[in-house]
Amino acid sequence: MINRIILLICIISANQIFAQKEVLGQYPMGQNFYIGGIDGLNKEMVKIVKEQNIPPCENIAEEYTVQVLVNEDSSINYVKDFDSIKIQKNKCAFDISRKLIPNLKRWIPAKEQDKFVAAIAKIEIKPFYLYYSKDEPRKNETKNPVYSKGMASFGNEVTSIFQSRINKNEDKRSALLFVVNEKGEMEDFKIEGDYTESEKKSIIKDLSRIKGKWQPATFNGIPIKTRLRQPLLQNFDLQMQAEEMRRSADQNIYNNRYR
Repeated sequence: MINRIILLICIISANQIFAQKEVLGQYPMGQNFYIGGIDGLNKEMVKIVKEQNIPPCENIAEEYTVQVLVNEDSSINYVKDFDSIKIQKNKCAFDISRKLIPNLKRWIPAKEQDKFVAAIAKIEIKPFYLYYSKDEPRKNETKNPVYSKGMASFGNEVTSIFQSRINKNEDKRSALLFVVNEKGEMEDFKIEGDYTESEKKSIIKDLSRIKGKWQPATFNGIPIKTRLRQPLLQNFDLQMQAEEMRRSADQNIYNNRYR
């Protein structure tokens, strides 16, 4: 009962803050909410994690976005997050955020019409990134996954598999999505576009038989899981497609180290 009363008081207090003064839903374009901007914020969070030896989450994909109200005097209040499902799924990252935020002291209030106003700031907490980051986060090194036989070879194999399902004069557009895990293995294949469910299952079965090995992506030398997305069209020159696939893969890699 006591816990419920305290929680209710906190929610009412937050509502009163919003009701009694002007609050911007986000910072005006070009304004930073922390001294040094995002780089300065990340550097300070990395320092806190190392000094307090805060370990990363067991699930390296966990992350949590904290919303804080930065007041005119640079003090802050948490903005209540009512998404209990999201919090539960990222409980470790949520708990770490509660250890980090109180140690951050260099908030900058928003400014509008030459006066300071309260505004909401969003801070992404990515425990894996913070724990394994270099002291100077701008010097972090992320390397993309590399196919052992070369991206051109991989492009040719994928092209061959997809083209075997295309009839003459058919116009099909699709996309291949898959994950290269920390061991360099392909997994979690998904096919988007103009194929039936039966065709998609058959294509995925053939894709899983590709024998080449991958060197996994790395973050500061640590293997990480990476998701790739490759758009595919019907009529294209194989060599041009292989080269395009290499370029596109470089551009469309999405790190899953905190997702």
